[in-house]
Amino acid sequence: MYRSCVSELDPGTRDQADRGQRVMLPEGTQSLRKTGLPVVGEMPWGSHFCIFYETKKDLRDILVPFFKAGLEANEFCLAYTGSHEFLTVKDAKDAFRKELPDFERQLKNGKIEIVTRKKWFGANGVLDLSKATDRLQRKLDRALARGFEGLRFHGSSAWLRSRLDEGGFCQYEEKLNSVLTGRPMIIACTFPLMLTGSEQILDAARTHQFAVTVRHGIWQRVETADILPGRKGTISEVNELEKLTFRQREILQLIAEEQNTKEIAALLGISVKTVEAHRVQLMRRLEIDNVAGLVRFAIRTGLVSADA
Repeated sequence: MYRSCVSELDPGTRDQADRGQRVMLPEGTQSLRKTGLPVVGEMPWGSHFCIFYETKKDLRDILVPFFKAGLEANEFCLAYTGSHEFLTVKDAKDAFRKELPDFERQLKNGKIEIVTRKKWFGANGVLDLSKATDRLQRKLDRALARGFEGLRFHGSSAWLRSRLDEGGFCQYEEKLNSVLTGRPMIIACTFPLMLTGSEQILDAARTHQFAVTVRHGIWQRVETADILPGRKGTISEVNELEKLTFRQREILQLIAEEQNTKEIAALLGISVKTVEAHRVQLMRRLEIDNVAGLVRFAIRTGLVSADA
């Protein structure tokens, strides 16, 4: 295995990282890293797990301690964010700013980086998974060259799964696992429960080492079969939610969060007409004839929380 202490890299290895070449750390003892997360505890380098959450407060309770532990352990912290998590990168930074001590200095010194999913996966609507994984490798090599112990990465995989078929999603996650092999990196992928269909939950569980749920502050390490029954809402409502595409759930969530049509279009990078078309389809599919009804449905099924 490899050592976690980057100070043991010789000058030649540091130069290798500076040139953008893949760096493998020397053989040595395996060390455990504090994740900062209940029920997860300490994990070795190379860990890749998924967390299903219900509310945005649950998401903050995941990301803040996860990155706080990484910063305290001299790890470079990296995340990309999507609209169903934080509306903008600024919103994500504001959330961290309230909870993480000395966040501004850490950000200025390049110890933590938050980017949009569009920037991470490619522009102009083109989803380039190969470039994303290559970018992650380069980020790690540069972090090691700068003296970090390793890299801690958070990704939002629910949106990605919605854009790919089952085979494509599994191939991407397997590529991440290959990137992790023998390298000082930990990856936590988050999935909003009410935006994630049963098929996507099964795919996520199959492609990660283990799964954790966070529901209104209650943490649990679970088997896949334990995730689905705990959904909020009546059976019929959950079934109705299952019929919606990821994009429709995403738009429904933003409507329930009081975003107007133009704001939703800007956040998702789609046209106003497309948002309006989705809203009409939502109402027809759910047999709801007004926005207030959509909001009530979103709250009943747990897609949004009144106290999130």
